[in-house]
Amino acid sequence: MLYIEAGKIIEKAQNKEGSIKSLVFKSGSQDVKQLFALVCKTLKYASILEQVMAVAGLLQQEKWLKGPVAMSMTYDLLLGKGLRCRGKFKRAMKRNTPSLEAALADMKKQAKVASVDDLLPKQIRDKVAMPRYVRVNTLKTTAEEAEDTFKADGYECVLSRQEADELMQDSDPTINSTQGIHHIKSLQPKQFMADMDLSEVFVFAPGTDLHDHNLFKKKQVLLQDKASCIPAKVLSPAPGSHVIDGCAAPGNKTSHLAAIMQNTGKIFAFDSAKGRYHSMCKLVPNAGVTNTTFYNQDFLETNPDDDELSSVEYILVDPSCSGTGMVARQDYLTDSGEGPSRERLKLLSRVQLKILNHALSFPRVKRVVYSTCSIHAEENGQVVKQALDENPQFELKRVLPPWGQLSTVNRSGNEDPEMKKIKSLCLRSLPDEHRTNGFFVALFEKKDATFGGEDGDEQEVRGQKRNLEDDEEKIEDEEEEIQDAPSPKKKKSKKKKHKKLSLEVASDNEGNDENNMVDPEDLVTSTQKKKKKVDLEKNPSEEDGSDHERTEVVSPSKHSKKKKKNRQSLK
Repeated sequence: MLYIEAGKIIEKAQNKEGSIKSLVFKSGSQDVKQLFALVCKTLKYASILEQVMAVAGLLQQEKWLKGPVAMSMTYDLLLGKGLRCRGKFKRAMKRNTPSLEAALADMKKQAKVASVDDLLPKQIRDKVAMPRYVRVNTLKTTAEEAEDTFKADGYECVLSRQEADELMQDSDPTINSTQGIHHIKSLQPKQFMADMDLSEVFVFAPGTDLHDHNLFKKKQVLLQDKASCIPAKVLSPAPGSHVIDGCAAPGNKTSHLAAIMQNTGKIFAFDSAKGRYHSMCKLVPNAGVTNTTFYNQDFLETNPDDDELSSVEYILVDPSCSGTGMVARQDYLTDSGEGPSRERLKLLSRVQLKILNHALSFPRVKRVVYSTCSIHAEENGQVVKQALDENPQFELKRVLPPWGQLSTVNRSGNEDPEMKKIKSLCLRSLPDEHRTNGFFVALFEKKDATFGGEDGDEQEVRGQKRNLEDDEEKIEDEEEEIQDAPSPKKKKSKKKKHKKLSLEVASDNEGNDENNMVDPEDLVTSTQKKKKKVDLEKNPSEEDGSDHERTEVVSPSKHSKKKKKNRQSLK
């Protein structure tokens, strides 16, 4: 029954046994969307519902009822669309309806408020209503085509892509961002606009649901928060480049990098969590990506001098963090409001610095982007400052127009000149001010690096040259496999057998990358096991155009400092 399922999840969420979203999708419910909505609404009004139930004596009258189950039914009875149950559950709630209604009315009267929402705790009542951000997948369509489709489906475009591009070219970028935020705050239902900072992003009014839209189903657009789109845009690897996404799952930033690179060059995507790795292996190819190899491995275990990785020039690291900037996730409903402890922030920042330093150690890397979805200085400016101290061959470069404010005062209470410089170059967003998840982005560039001011033609030539080198490597690998074959008779087999690999699909790919918020202790667990190397081949369906994968188990190869690993390549 719906309320029994909801009660189990509510109890687990309150006991911090997992995120609300993960608990719902692991429940096996036949109607995940309905269950998720009921759980979130019940937890939102939990403090009110618990008081109403206590005053009415519901659990004393119905001793067989469990608290979380009763609370979800009380929500539907008093604040929802009515009870959705039968039998003894419905009879019990009907018996207590007068006392429950009276208790709620008395609460509003004593508080002198007309709306139940006015009774909510401040941290819930003041929660920012976030707009819906949509990233156009330029591997499958264009911003202009997506805009026309949305307009044809009844959405009003209040600022077109062309109008936004003209403003971005003719005006001061800081003013543009300010004007863009003003437009975003004024969006009404069924309205959308082009983002003023990112040319492939559209913004819809809060509450817009596009999960059933045809563009999303075809992966021509991805539901990805603006905060998650900026790191790849800032890194901007040239077509034909070799790139590492160090903390890649669930893969939204990876597919964005592939789109920027026009599916040329190579992307090496690492994630140590097995479930998230499998989800990434499914989601990224579905977005039309063909230039990425996935590794079920901790990025910290990679060897910068490895023959394949030593050519990497661009690295993106978005390590696990406290997630305190995430507004879209629902776990604030069970948060105490106190935030992470100083001890936890110190532990996270140590791991984050270690990951960033590792990225900066690659021999040919010339640009590294570090990002978090945290609003704490310990994970942001302080990590950047220490990384600069330990890597003097790198310097910070400006990241888009400066939005947020970083503290420039040190522990002694004096102005810190280094932090003042970091403030002017990095990007920090706060949800209530900028209407996106809270995040931080820093751009490191090697001091002696040359990017050559490549125009489009030069980038294309460079990409073609790098792709030719990649093809030559594949031919050499195939020749080595033929030479190592134990017997020529084995080549007479008519068909090559393929072992199917069941890939775990992410339950809801809204693009907030909230699954990055894991304990730092978990970062090094996956590398303690032996891995298999797997080549992933796309097999597009002729009927519906969807992407299907098959996997071929081949001999494992060394690619890390210590361990072998799972690897899946898109051909």
